[in-house]
Amino acid sequence: MVNINVPLPDELHRRVKLEAVQRGKTVKEHIIERLDEGLRKVGR
Repeated sequence: MVNINVPLPDELHRRVKLEAVQRGKTVKEHIIERLDEGLRKVGR
């Protein structure tokens, strides 16, 4: 796995963190899942 450091605006970080907590995931797990979902949609 590769580490990528991407600065996020505070509001976006709060939204991502809230979604992650609601789904019982870490922020990292949530971001990886959402990126994967988005890439699969584009690749259709």
